[in-house]
Amino acid sequence: MPIAVIGSVILTGIIYVALQVAFIGSLNPRDFIHGWATMGFTNDFGPLAAIATAIGLGWLATLLYIDAIVSPGDTGLIYTTVTSRVSYAMARNGNAPKMLAKTTNRGVPLVSLIVAFVLGLIILLPFPSWQQLVGFITSATVLSFAAGPVVVAALRRSDPKRERPFRVPGGDVIPLLAFVASNLIAIWSTWTINLKLFIAVLIGLVLLAILEMVYDQPVLEMRSGSWMILWLAGLALISYLAGDLDSSAVLGFWWANIITVVFSVVVFYLAVHFRLNNTTMAEHMDAVLTEAHAEEQELGPAAS
Repeated sequence: MPIAVIGSVILTGIIYVALQVAFIGSLNPRDFIHGWATMGFTNDFGPLAAIATAIGLGWLATLLYIDAIVSPGDTGLIYTTVTSRVSYAMARNGNAPKMLAKTTNRGVPLVSLIVAFVLGLIILLPFPSWQQLVGFITSATVLSFAAGPVVVAALRRSDPKRERPFRVPGGDVIPLLAFVASNLIAIWSTWTINLKLFIAVLIGLVLLAILEMVYDQPVLEMRSGSWMILWLAGLALISYLAGDLDSSAVLGFWWANIITVVFSVVVFYLAVHFRLNNTTMAEHMDAVLTEAHAEEQELGPAAS
């Protein structure tokens, strides 16, 4: 797992840095003497494709244009499938309508798949550009990952003897750094994008509360989960004050980073302090493992 996660990030980083070096190295310094914002190519659909066309590599430009269609389609297919699995799991856990847990005779969560596809199309509507959509997805992804490091730190204190195949070294260092980094990336996405993200989060929280009342689901752990309200509200406020990280923002770039780091550390240890008690934590872990086994039997190994 560490090789897969860390290796993929490093490999992707090397490719992107090499691409930037190649792009910048191919430019004439006079092309961006007035800044990056004023630089562009006539009728281009991307800087690399534009350069390939300019130097006569038409086949490379064509390949890039084809990839520009195939890659987003492939990503959309993967996200739709993953989202349907998540919706299925939420329904099984009582955090979403039970109809989302229905599967076909081949183990496909068809209702969840259709809902994920339709909602995905709706999400496209508020975004006037592909860059903003990518920024939204990036911010939403890191926001969903941010809770993971907190869970690791809490489990180490509440259920330290449970057998697990991999142990993150360094105590709280790596989980804390991961939580801080996730919040910083969310802030860097700018308020223009985060406004839509936090509206979506607010809608999700309201729907969860309604679901609790309508379907008589298990009561939310308000005391142990209260840190999430503080975290999301505080992060939204910092992002609002940081704006689009330009000169018009209330908080400058560096002040926004410093406040985000300090805020993240405070929230991290508050979350760990108000974690579930050891008995409840162990019960939840046993329930999660049981549910994961049941989902694997119904949907196949990919579900877990």
